[in-house]
Amino acid sequence: MKNYTTYKPDDTDILRQISIAYYLDNQGFKPVKRHRAGKELLYLSPMRNESKPSFSVNTEKNLWYDYGTGEGGDIFSLVRKLWNVDFHKAKEILRNKEYKEMFYRPVDTQLERERPSPFTDIRASPLTSSHFLDYCAKRCIDPEVAKAECRQVDYQLYGHMNSAIGFENDKGGWELRSPSTKICTCKAISTRRKQDGNTTVCVFEGFFDYLSFLTLMKSEARHKCDYVILNSVSQASKVIPILRPYKHVRCYFDNDEAGRNAFGIVRKDVNAISCSEKMLPHNDVNDYLCALRVRSPSDADADWEGKKCHSLRMTEEPSPDGRNEQLGKHH
Repeated sequence: MKNYTTYKPDDTDILRQISIAYYLDNQGFKPVKRHRAGKELLYLSPMRNESKPSFSVNTEKNLWYDYGTGEGGDIFSLVRKLWNVDFHKAKEILRNKEYKEMFYRPVDTQLERERPSPFTDIRASPLTSSHFLDYCAKRCIDPEVAKAECRQVDYQLYGHMNSAIGFENDKGGWELRSPSTKICTCKAISTRRKQDGNTTVCVFEGFFDYLSFLTLMKSEARHKCDYVILNSVSQASKVIPILRPYKHVRCYFDNDEAGRNAFGIVRKDVNAISCSEKMLPHNDVNDYLCALRVRSPSDADADWEGKKCHSLRMTEEPSPDGRNEQLGKHH
């Protein structure tokens, strides 16, 4: 009996034809100048802070070049640079059309503060929409956790009114999510300090991983540690001063190159441990949660309690009175 292998067609050449100018536009980056009969667009670099445009896109050849660093290339090299991922992940991003998800990333400089935000008429209210609660349920998030931690945010972007699940960051901005939206009003870290005196902090890449972690914990245990959400792996270096005061730092980053790089940055300056392997073979906390809940909630509870090799519960820490406690453990 012969074994036949099915090969997926290589779509590299097709994906390479995606317009860099269109991609940047959908990421919130607009050209500030045009040269050479409109074939060259100049941008303020999406890679760093600057007041004069040094980032060029040749629309005829569909190539980019950064005069400030001497780097350049095609759409794949740009996605790898912007998202800090390898070639295969860049293909996945483009293949899944994540390039259509606007990702507004203002930089905290005087120039950016003076530049008007494209977001206007932002209004936050309790998260009660069945549409958004159903979306959380599809992601296996406890609706009570979602309602306690998130808000419903109505906002106007480029003249169009929209609504999304909002998670507030430390600058008063919002991480916005919906089935079709992944954007933010301003990029910043979110901290959630649950009570004074906590010596343990759990660190996540995104707020859905944070919500997933709370879903997997009993409500009476959630306050026993503090939480930090990067909201982007690009924030890894900025989180270090926040983490230094803690005795125990647990990082629940994605099981991919970007997550490993982020943990490497944190570990250089903070005595942190990675809990990412506990999620394997899953990529992140939400994937781990959904893999458990797809069987049944009772199975998930049993797995959380008894499966040591994949459990995300924290390892035992000595409590002040000498007894051991397991934060986040089900009883």
